[in-house]
Amino acid sequence: MGARTRGIANNILSDGLDATDGLSGALSSSNITNASVTNVTSTPSIGGGFEKVASDPPSPTEGEIWFNTTSNTVKGYVFATTPAGWATGGTLNTARGGFYGGAGSGNTDSLIGGVNPTPAVEQYDGTSWTNKTGPGSSADQRSWWGDSSTAAAQVAGLIWPTIQTATEEWNGSAWTTGGSLTHTVYTGHATGSVADAIYWGGFSSPGAMVSSAAVYDGTSWTNSPNTPEAAGYSGGGFGTGAAAVGYSGYAGTPTIQSTTAYEWNDVSWTTTNPVNTRVQYGNGFGIQTAGVKVGGGQPPGAPLAPNSTETYDGTCFSINPNQLSNLRGGGAGAGTTNASGIYAGGGPPTTNSATEEWNGAGPITKTITTS
Repeated sequence: MGARTRGIANNILSDGLDATDGLSGALSSSNITNASVTNVTSTPSIGGGFEKVASDPPSPTEGEIWFNTTSNTVKGYVFATTPAGWATGGTLNTARGGFYGGAGSGNTDSLIGGVNPTPAVEQYDGTSWTNKTGPGSSADQRSWWGDSSTAAAQVAGLIWPTIQTATEEWNGSAWTTGGSLTHTVYTGHATGSVADAIYWGGFSSPGAMVSSAAVYDGTSWTNSPNTPEAAGYSGGGFGTGAAAVGYSGYAGTPTIQSTTAYEWNDVSWTTTNPVNTRVQYGNGFGIQTAGVKVGGGQPPGAPLAPNSTETYDGTCFSINPNQLSNLRGGGAGAGTTNASGIYAGGGPPTTNSATEEWNGAGPITKTITTS
């Protein structure tokens, strides 16, 4: 709290008050006896209330409380103990699929972009979706990442027949150009913050899967070690730019996807225990030691995959008993913890506008007051 000071001409002594000389600066603890203070008529202000922010903090500390000036609500980061499961959220303004990731802290703050048939962007506030300014590039099959709806990015993609390498960054109101990816690829997966991300997998040309990976520092991309297995249509992943989990999708045959999963430690990739359900066009959210794998499908012409939700504890994937209500792949997953996330849009069998919100045990941003 800092030093306590006073501006009246009294010393506080062990046996009473001495008004013979002035006192300035800090009060010595030896001058304060263990006795009650009485007749206090006023006290100074101890602060200006909650911290005021325009958007929710991307990485709050448990117990932190703030006032969101955009939504005019008081929010806090508290521990949620409800059983992990899905609930119906707000409907997208336009049904769309073709998502390769999303951005945001979860079911109260997310940003996604998909194709229907051209790229478009929507932002979620926990209740409804709002159309936002689209990126400069018209490429589809781009990969998204970011830890809030006002700090997001996307990279690569395809403007047939040319593969793109451009990165675009979103600051909440406009898109700006970032660094170009080190290699030409599309349909890979990215995770992390705008200033610290990793991208892996995808196709270097139709049918040519890659195991290439690169890291982003907010300005430029740098090649990193390859993943243990090449994958085309990514199964998904989650985590930060320094601690991520990935799982392979399309594995090179018409009806088989890989169950391989691997972890990134900012230096190298290491194979971990496999996922339980083979999918492509899946997604995920959370951190390396506590993540959620969600959604997915199988190649065109093959039966749809089970509507799988799996949780990861840093060692193993486990099938969650609570599954998505809408069977689909190609949706957008977003969330920075395993306690709060979304899965929105997607398809096949048809393009979907549904949003489902994930609520799991763990710290989560909760609204304390309404606007």
